[in-house]
Amino acid sequence: MLTKKERKKRQTASLGRHAIVFIICAVLIMFSKADIAGSNGLRNIFADFFAPIADAVVIPFRAVAALMEGVESIALMREENQRLTTEVAQLKQWRNQAEILQAENRELRALTQTAIPPGLTQKTARVIAINADSFAHVVLVDTGRRQGVQKGNAVVTQDGLVGMVVQTGLFYAHVLLITDLNAMIPVMLTTDSWPGVAAGVNSDYVELRFLPTQATPRIGELVQTSGHGGVLPANLPLGRITAINNTGGDTKQIRISPTVDLRRLTYVSVLVWDEANERTRDDLANQAYSPLPPADEVFSLEGINALGQRQSADNRSSTP
Repeated sequence: MLTKKERKKRQTASLGRHAIVFIICAVLIMFSKADIAGSNGLRNIFADFFAPIADAVVIPFRAVAALMEGVESIALMREENQRLTTEVAQLKQWRNQAEILQAENRELRALTQTAIPPGLTQKTARVIAINADSFAHVVLVDTGRRQGVQKGNAVVTQDGLVGMVVQTGLFYAHVLLITDLNAMIPVMLTTDSWPGVAAGVNSDYVELRFLPTQATPRIGELVQTSGHGGVLPANLPLGRITAINNTGGDTKQIRISPTVDLRRLTYVSVLVWDEANERTRDDLANQAYSPLPPADEVFSLEGINALGQRQSADNRSSTP
């Protein structure tokens, strides 16, 4: 139980609190009823006073926010850089592939424009190896017996004759270039059709040999295959005459520059004879040569009469 004195003290404290609340409410009412211009002026004074302080307090937070944004931007830029680097590498690969395909397409389109003599079928082949040194001028192509290629088939490009197939496998063939030392191609001059032989010398040119003395070759004249022998088709461009040198007497050294750049072979056409073609041609695969008869080194007067006439055995037996 509270004493009378304690109850009085509590009542006094309660009245004091109520008095303070009443005073605060009265002040607020008075401020709310005061002039708006005056309250705005007071608000501006407080704003002018606290604005620099707030600005100074916010500066470190702004710096931290800017730093975080910079770090995030750097991370995004790094990811973007990696992505762009990968895309650039892929674009370079696609560009290289496109250039390769464009070059192959250009060469294949040029091969389709090659004039194919009648009775022949064109087999497109890719050169996979080149052996052009001082001893042999041979290339290897990726077409063989499985595609119908045979020994003796002519190999050409859109510019002219490249060489002749000399060895075949199931899926490959060796081509002897016209510049090889073993290459002997029957040719003729285009202006007057004089025949000759284009002989390789293991160089970048071919020599024209066995040309009749009546022939008058000219610088720049086109030399083409004659078709003699039935192995190579006729009218294939082989080269142009670039030099005519007198070697003594009526002998001349005639150089022919091939119409085909044999150093830049990529795709070639192998001309295969059609099975229905009945044209006579040499069978190089089964070609054989008969040996000369043995020389008769024994001389005898047997069977020769006094007049130098040879008699048969019957006449000799009846002669006294």
